[in-house]
Amino acid sequence: MKNIINFILFQSLWLSCIIGAAYQNIWPATICLTALMLLFLLPKYKNGNDILFIYTSVTLGFLLDSLLAYTGLIEYKLNFGLTQTAPLWILFLWIGFALTLNHSMSWLLNKPKLGTLFITIGAPLSYFSAEKLNAIKINQTLTTLLLVSLLWLLVYKIILTINNSIENNQELEHA
Repeated sequence: MKNIINFILFQSLWLSCIIGAAYQNIWPATICLTALMLLFLLPKYKNGNDILFIYTSVTLGFLLDSLLAYTGLIEYKLNFGLTQTAPLWILFLWIGFALTLNHSMSWLLNKPKLGTLFITIGAPLSYFSAEKLNAIKINQTLTTLLLVSLLWLLVYKIILTINNSIENNQELEHA
């Protein structure tokens, strides 16, 4: 049941971020992110890697999306005048993504090949959908979506490496 709640909250966050960016309103996204964080950072549901995944995802996500903004490949709406960096609502999405990794999308960590396929298709599809909903403008569409796919794969591989390192350390501690 917790994975279903996690999935629903993340999808609500995604939609509220995208629609909020399109209509210049971040408050619904703030409420969704707060609910997701409150629930999944409580001791009952919290996984030990969640905080590390948040730091990693936000840092790498900020760099990834700021690179796309800086190069002009993507123009983000609701950017508070900071056109060359990732906007706040994108960071909300990276936090939300991090909070799904040990919960509703834990299969991404447990099945790396399937996760790779999912990221390769899902990441550019998410950006493409965001453009269709008027939250972003993608310039040089094919090139940008291919770059999004590659950059997300890099982030995914880094997260997998971190997760495997943590699991290996935990196994050594218990041995």
